[in-house]
Amino acid sequence: MKKICILTLIVLGLYLPVHAFEMPGPYVKENAAKDGRLIAEITKDFNRPAEDMVIYAVMTLKSGKTVSDTRKVIIKEKTYADLQRALFRFVDSMKRGLTFLTIETHGRNNDQYLYTPAIGRPRQIASQDRQNDFEDTDLTNEDLGGLKLDDYTYRRGKDRKIGGRLCFRVTAIAKDRNARFPRKVSWIDCKTFVPVRVKVYNRDNKLERVLAAGDIRKIGNINIAFKTVAKNLIQDHTTILQVVRAQVDTGIDSGAFDKEKMGEPWAEHF
Repeated sequence: MKKICILTLIVLGLYLPVHAFEMPGPYVKENAAKDGRLIAEITKDFNRPAEDMVIYAVMTLKSGKTVSDTRKVIIKEKTYADLQRALFRFVDSMKRGLTFLTIETHGRNNDQYLYTPAIGRPRQIASQDRQNDFEDTDLTNEDLGGLKLDDYTYRRGKDRKIGGRLCFRVTAIAKDRNARFPRKVSWIDCKTFVPVRVKVYNRDNKLERVLAAGDIRKIGNINIAFKTVAKNLIQDHTTILQVVRAQVDTGIDSGAFDKEKMGEPWAEHF
């Protein structure tokens, strides 16, 4: 039987005690589809900042066991009512100044743009390219905000512990038969709603990518994984994102979250 949370629940980084939120109860096979969608919806918004967030991180790329590149990254997010915008910028290395913008919409697709200093203007990412690799990393454009919940159907599996954390198990199946990655299996921490492990399968139903998140810390009212590892098993290539520091709800300038301003300098430095 479902549990209705009547206590204060942190959603979108806000305390909303006047509302009651339906939360997943124990696993019941007959409710697998409904629960899977519910968990996906909560996961999408549970750790959204009330106003904004800035993350300073170091990205390490490895080919096999050899480090091929190290890059400093700044990630900024801004909440606009029930939508969000996110910026991802490399601040050193040969990728210095390369900036990626995601604008959530109520439409069929989120808008994504890539700004390259050498070109000097943003290029919109086509919707069919959402599952393409982002700038020789093991992350995709979809991982950086291109995901739309309605692009998948969901099914909950039996809960299990991952690294000592009790997790929901949710399988997402792409509705697009031509999707590069038609199946994803996620284990989502029941308390923080941070996906701590994700297995991604290709069109041949082979496990191609694995993502793992750890060192989860509460910053303000949201939970952030301070270490994320994404690995392409077929290419033996790994991307490690290690957060150095994070700030929440500091009142960052919203002007940068405009595709026409993607090349402008930021106040944040790293």
